[in-house]
Amino acid sequence: MLFMIGKHEVNAEVEKKQEIKSKHTGRTLEKLKIHFQVYNQKKVPETIFSKENRQQWIVKNSSYYYTEGNPVIRYMLEIEEVENLKIDYLELNELNIKPYEYYEEINSSKGDSLIIKAIVELKLDFWEKIQELYHQTGYFKVIRIGISKEKKNMRFERIIWSRKEDVVKCALLLYEDIYDKFKSHSPINPELEALKKDLIKNDNTLDFLINLLHERNILNSDDMENIKICQKTMNTLKFGEVEDLEEFLRIYKI
Repeated sequence: MLFMIGKHEVNAEVEKKQEIKSKHTGRTLEKLKIHFQVYNQKKVPETIFSKENRQQWIVKNSSYYYTEGNPVIRYMLEIEEVENLKIDYLELNELNIKPYEYYEEINSSKGDSLIIKAIVELKLDFWEKIQELYHQTGYFKVIRIGISKEKKNMRFERIIWSRKEDVVKCALLLYEDIYDKFKSHSPINPELEALKKDLIKNDNTLDFLINLLHERNILNSDDMENIKICQKTMNTLKFGEVEDLEEFLRIYKI
């Protein structure tokens, strides 16, 4: 088989061929063990291509050896076929959205759980539906139309968004429920711990002021009830609002 290793064409022999099941789609993919010889040492990239059909392969393992005084270098690679994952649209609890950028990965350290990153552009009425789904507790059904018909139980991990007039651009980060079955230990963050303490102080101060205003008859019973309702319906999506999503994503990763 002819392969492009970077900018170099090599004629490789297949030592071993096996079939593997895609963790993304369930399709049958090929895994190969190949070897080839060259006269100069080559840098093996993370992915290579078949010359005949431009099929992309990910290099899972590589090694080489040579004999002192002999210019020939022998390489051995283990490679896996790469799928072209093309999303048509995402179905989130029967809400259909079409991402203009899409990426998904399988987290092998978290039970092969699916993680989705999608960037979409929404009208305000549809953005309201996404907000309703975000504030629901628990998981919801997700189908990746164009990739797999399998229903996945997933949740929102994060939504970063910006609004311009009647259009909202948002970056969605979704985690499969399997991910949450594995305990993770977050590193200690002094800045975050200090922020938590400040929030608790502010919350206690606000409660004191509200009760004081009520005792002095500045706030009546209806006012107190409305304040309680407001506190229960906290909009955490506000924390994900940025001025310009595209500019934000050029600097930060979600």
